[in-house]
Amino acid sequence: MQEKKQTAKMGGAEKMLLEGLAAALRREGRKADIEKDGPLFFKMAEIARRHAVLPLLAALGGQEDPESWEAAVRNPAKVVVRSNYRLLFLTKYVTRELEKNGIRAIVLKGAATASYYPTPELRKSGDVDILIPDRGEFLRAANILKEDGFKELEGQTALHHLEMVNEEGISVEIHSMLAEPFESRKMNQYLEELAPEYGDHMVLNEAWGVPFYQPSDAYHAFYLIVHMLQHFLRAGFGLKFLCDWVVFWDREVRPEEKEVFLRLVKESGTEGFVRILDGACVRYLGLREDRAVFRSGGQSVSAKVLEDFMEEVFAAGEFGHDESQRMVAMRGTGLNAYVREFHHQMHLNYPSAGKVFLLWPALWAATLARFLHNNRAVRKVKGREILKKAGKRSRLIGRMKLFS
Repeated sequence: MQEKKQTAKMGGAEKMLLEGLAAALRREGRKADIEKDGPLFFKMAEIARRHAVLPLLAALGGQEDPESWEAAVRNPAKVVVRSNYRLLFLTKYVTRELEKNGIRAIVLKGAATASYYPTPELRKSGDVDILIPDRGEFLRAANILKEDGFKELEGQTALHHLEMVNEEGISVEIHSMLAEPFESRKMNQYLEELAPEYGDHMVLNEAWGVPFYQPSDAYHAFYLIVHMLQHFLRAGFGLKFLCDWVVFWDREVRPEEKEVFLRLVKESGTEGFVRILDGACVRYLGLREDRAVFRSGGQSVSAKVLEDFMEEVFAAGEFGHDESQRMVAMRGTGLNAYVREFHHQMHLNYPSAGKVFLLWPALWAATLARFLHNNRAVRKVKGREILKKAGKRSRLIGRMKLFS
């Protein structure tokens, strides 16, 4: 536990990792003053592994690298490359099978986002995510994959996608919505109305030599925001998502696409979140200020807020699993904020029963019992520690003025 608390602050290893990533994300002049052996190097490599960005550092290697670099960076990167190509061709297969049956599938993240990296195969992915913009075709798409040998994963609780696995155990998530319901009813309604638009705003990606459909730039960037925000409000996210943001915008994006993206951001009330992302990526990961969404970059957000945000990112790890005292972040810091979030969790845990007002007291009790059990039996931490950490994270959320 002590080591994890230390990683929340940016020390020498964290700063060296950021410098290395900033160089690795550039297409030209990929040089960084980082160590490739010794205690600081191994600490940096371990942090990079927890954030799923270790393979990206392989781009900084040379012919005379020490054995430590080969073992700690290059060998894991080779594993990721093989895995990514398997996922790429599985993406091709799944989307082609659905298209043969008249269903257009849009690839989210994964190979679509990786195509913007200088070396796409170094961006680690773990599954295949596709969106079925026509909600009426969602169940038919799932049945087609079942007939093709895919099986539904047992015990899944997500409301916005169905997770299926093939014979190799590789997961394919079929999305009917862009995200799990947020605490904001206004945001949920906005996303529900927006999802079908993705079917009207898709482009063919041929960067890998394997064609598939993905969202156009404006809608792609907005999905990245929604996905990041979903994780941030739950348990947090790590450096990989920030790297995605850097490579997406550190390229030529047509002005009309950027205008559409800005409209989506303002309509959804996520501008404050985007400004912090921009500022952090400009200040710490080498995003050119003239390419940032908001040209003022880090200057539009205070240095203290950016530091707090980066400490939160480092503390989270890839998907918020590095700290045991992590829970959702709330849009407020008082008692009402805790009650509102607890009620929201009840609806997520019991979506059907939660619609019956008379069942709420029983569902609150069941949600509390699950919360206490998970903390004590699974995570081995006390509930008050979870709530204390949630309150601290919520103060950062408050600065974003989400969904307003």
